[in-house]
Amino acid sequence: MFCAKCHNDLSECTCPDLEERLAKLKNSPHFMYKMCRKCGLHYQLCKCEEPDWTTSHDKVELDDIKGKTLKEHLKEK
Repeated sequence: MFCAKCHNDLSECTCPDLEERLAKLKNSPHFMYKMCRKCGLHYQLCKCEEPDWTTSHDKVELDDIKGKTLKEHLKEK
């Protein structure tokens, strides 16, 4: 995934508002990303030694969406 402002990979982005912009995407009906439950960061920004992966949607775990698009998952709900 790339930053829309600096066009760098998120792991190389230095934009001061990156985390704020990603937080605004949480629970978006159009976009979902993998994030760490422990630090609350996008997986490319997480530096936890033992991350606990989830999605950017409340109550949606990675296993819930395996093999599905976000649209398909939301339709089931």
